[in-house]
Amino acid sequence: MDDRVTCLRIFRDALRAFPWRGDWQNYLPALQAALANAQVLVAEEPQAGTIAFLTLNPASGYVDHLFVHADWRLCGVGRGLLEVARTEAGRPLILDVDAQNVAARDAYEAMGWRVMVEAKPAQPGKQIRLISP
Repeated sequence: MDDRVTCLRIFRDALRAFPWRGDWQNYLPALQAALANAQVLVAEEPQAGTIAFLTLNPASGYVDHLFVHADWRLCGVGRGLLEVARTEAGRPLILDVDAQNVAARDAYEAMGWRVMVEAKPAQPGKQIRLISP
């Protein structure tokens, strides 16, 4: 995958914005495994290059990672990647989101996603499992 370095930068920059996650490098092995073994979808913009990526297990519909460059958030890029992923999987998607990542949770809810398994939001590092419409 030629976009690997850019995807790693987007990932690093996003995780640095989540202080409850701790050191972003702790999550690097899981991302590298997903980039090597999952289906990877990237969003590109002609002037900016790669602006977002998503890793997908099409058999289960599980989205391991979805990260959008900070300059391109709230522009529909993530929604577009999720729509392509759902078409690729041929089924509703599932993913885990940080309980403390209120902006992401609000965005998923606005797209019609619903909670499958709730976490206690006050606990750092807890995840909420969501399912797409």
